Amino acid sequence: MNRTHHSAFIDLNLVPCLGNRCCDACPVERCDYARKIRESIHLIRLGARVGLAGQLTGLEKKTLKRLYRELIGRPSPSGQLPYSDTWLLENDRYQFHANLIWYLHRRMNCRACSPARILIDVFELYTQMTREPRLDLTRTAFVLRLFTTGLWTEHRCCLCGTAFPAPVDSNQTTCPGCRLYHRHRCHRCNTPLSPKSRGVRCKRCSRCGGALV
Repeated sequence: MNRTHHSAFIDLNLVPCLGNRCCDACPVERCDYARKIRESIHLIRLGARVGLAGQLTGLEKKTLKRLYRELIGRPSPSGQLPYSDTWLLENDRYQFHANLIWYLHRRMNCRACSPARILIDVFELYTQMTREPRLDLTRTAFVLRLFTTGLWTEHRCCLCGTAFPAPVDSNQTTCPGCRLYHRHRCHRCNTPLSPKSRGVRCKRCSRCGGALV
């Protein structure tokens, strides 16, 4: 069993580990506890608050609060976790990043991995791939929850044909990537669009006359 000298790891009356297997796959209580502590440390260092770490690992708040203070040097911030997708639907750039997270989750999701491990892997790869990440760890966890609970599902873009996630009852027909791209070019003739006039976006292309996305 892997060892850690962190004080939050110390617990009493735990069944001893009888093998040398990896803690991530070991059913023994002590190994399971060690895995949860490691995942909590990783989550906190990535920006998770106590509430999110508790949801993902199942550890007690008392343990996580002590762990957070020892790692960060101050108490965990209070406040509710995201519960509405309104902020996501109102911003195409957020949806574009949520789309990227969705693809990463589909590629990296593993039944043998814990929810905390999946979030850590997806978020770390997301931040490595994007120059300016728009979603922090808390919002990334919320986006993954939208997918896993079925509130968001797969849709098909009518312009590029790729799959993208959106609410189940959404009438969106274009992916966020196409919506961002075609803010500046006509989706029919690819003509660059003229700048906004007095803050009002043009509704039709000046070249082909087609309605803009």
